[in-house]
Amino acid sequence: MAANSLVNPTWVMKQIGLRLVNNMRFANQVDRSYSDEFKQSGAKVGYTVNARLPQRYQVNKGQALNAQPIIDNVVPITLTDQANIGLEFSMASLTMEVDNYREKCIEPAVDALINQVDYDGLSRMYKKVANTVGTPAVVPGSTGTLPGAANIVYQKAVVKLANYGVSTSALKAMLSPNMHAYLSSANFALFNPAAAISKMYKTGQFSGEALGISEWFMDQNVATHTVGPLGTTPQIDGVPTEGSASILTKGWTASAAKRLNEGDVVQFAGCYDINSLNYQANADLKDFVVTANVTGTGGGAATIPISPAMITSGAWATCSALPADSAAVTIFGHASSYANAVTPQGLIYAPGAFALVFADLEKPGGLWVAERISNRALGIAVRFLKDYAIMTDQSPARVDLMYGWAAVRPEFAVRVCS
Repeated sequence: MAANSLVNPTWVMKQIGLRLVNNMRFANQVDRSYSDEFKQSGAKVGYTVNARLPQRYQVNKGQALNAQPIIDNVVPITLTDQANIGLEFSMASLTMEVDNYREKCIEPAVDALINQVDYDGLSRMYKKVANTVGTPAVVPGSTGTLPGAANIVYQKAVVKLANYGVSTSALKAMLSPNMHAYLSSANFALFNPAAAISKMYKTGQFSGEALGISEWFMDQNVATHTVGPLGTTPQIDGVPTEGSASILTKGWTASAAKRLNEGDVVQFAGCYDINSLNYQANADLKDFVVTANVTGTGGGAATIPISPAMITSGAWATCSALPADSAAVTIFGHASSYANAVTPQGLIYAPGAFALVFADLEKPGGLWVAERISNRALGIAVRFLKDYAIMTDQSPARVDLMYGWAAVRPEFAVRVCS
């Protein structure tokens, strides 16, 4: 009887679903509503759906009507990963160890799947984000006078989002354990009541609303970025064209070698960030993220693919002006200081910046157990399969997820170098 209760599909799926929902970190703090787009009354919609972005408009003054075109900008969200954990036990083991099945089998399997989902999200999404604060390879608060040296970096991230026109009412912070340690240490003496200080001291977890951010999370999966080898003092080579997503540069070290890594952040002198609501330039140079590794030529030239594209007018403008010929190119704020720096990349973001989708996997027939849980409210889908091999008296099982990550509004996020 014990062995039969062990494989009860309702019980097993309940435990898996609870563990998934309760233990996700980054995955729980992003938009998961797009999963429904993969379901259309039972019809198959393929591996990719398009998320349509809200329209952007420029205000017209005066009595005359100035009709603006409706331009649909879409972001593809693709199911890219099927992750699974496989288990196998003899029937004798299942019979004798039924009381430990959840603790020894289900929980470690689900934890490993959750960790993989979070790791994939953090390691992929930071490379889509251009906005950056902090100094590569320097943890906020590890130098300078505390607490200001730590707090100012995170406050600058909030300022950068506010200057762009992002609502800062529900920002999330996803930081590495080391970043959390310095942040907590810097703020032990600043918070009241005493219970908040006590909790921070006991857990090492900086939490609650603070520094303009609603919620703080510590995640060991925060991605580490390695800056490219760089070289000398690069410059713009000719004025880019309107809408450019590929920038010609010169002045790199005169040898054919890699200069930039995908995920590096570049700025161009004279090209400033703008507010997406009033289209006015602010004091920060526009950050652009490098979308592929860049190799320079023997003559010191290199073409940099960037995101977003350089657009200086219209409702979808991204920057104040095109940089001039020979304008300085900086990488994370300097031409060459951060070459090969290894730098964890925390994230401060509005939840709508990123999306995680789950989709239902098919349930094959002819198995001992074939169950699937799909919870629309929680935005999860997971499959559990179990079978029996009569020739070996073994009972294999597997837990599967199918999911995909997308940066839907990467301009709603800021990377924090550390």
